[in-house]
Amino acid sequence: MLLAYDIKDYYNEYNPHWACEMPECCPPSDVMVPDNHPFYRLAKLADAYDASDFISYAEMSPHRSWGELLPLAVGLSIIEGEQKARRTLKLPFFRKYKGIISIVLHPADGVVKQTGLHHSHYTWWRTTAFQMSNLKMLAL
Repeated sequence: MLLAYDIKDYYNEYNPHWACEMPECCPPSDVMVPDNHPFYRLAKLADAYDASDFISYAEMSPHRSWGELLPLAVGLSIIEGEQKARRTLKLPFFRKYKGIISIVLHPADGVVKQTGLHHSHYTWWRTTAFQMSNLKMLAL
């Protein structure tokens, strides 16, 4: 389930510690809080994941000027729906990815917002409370 939240209310209720430094106005004010909600993230390997699968674009290129895209660059792309994740993995643009990580997010893990052209694409602003030990790789 996804619950609509104002980011100020999220701060008051959860006192988040973000996984990376957040720029001003990030996360945005209108977010969703996942409550036992499944998402999927593409992985570099077909049968394993590691911390490198959870590095944002902003962390990969810290000296790049992201401009108005900075809020998206500090977040992580995730996909709602297993079938959509499987179809996305087959697209030529994503050929460097070989696997799909199943993630079930909880309120303390951070906030999400639907972003991009596809309704299944979300940006996730992750907190340090997120535990990678709760992930699993999907069989392809």
